[in-house]
Amino acid sequence: MEQIQQYSVLYVEDNPANLRLVEQILKRRKNIDMLSAETPDIGLELATEHAPDIILLDINLPGMDGFEVLKLLRASDRTAHIPVIAISANAMSEDIVKGKQAGFNSYLTKPLDLNKFFLTLDEILAVKVQ
Repeated sequence: MEQIQQYSVLYVEDNPANLRLVEQILKRRKNIDMLSAETPDIGLELATEHAPDIILLDINLPGMDGFEVLKLLRASDRTAHIPVIAISANAMSEDIVKGKQAGFNSYLTKPLDLNKFFLTLDEILAVKVQ
């Protein structure tokens, strides 16, 4: 019997409703475990400790925005290689361009388009597996 590859996703999001929503969405995928953090500091700590396969990162966070968190992730040897997807309510085209230029692997807008969300996850995980 073929072993199914397990993946871990860390979602850094200060809104508990958004965390629960993504957790429910990811439960559709039996091979994805989700870690969550409601503050940037906890998110950075979990990323360093667990080295998840993907980090989902809200842009508008208290104390430190997603761009600052991304810089810190990229500056650390332990987390620099982890793909980071921005998930933000900032949905103007210039926001998306700014996110891509900052180094996010992808930039998804809220409310989440589920097909695009799963397609993005699958594309990034497929690249990691190769």
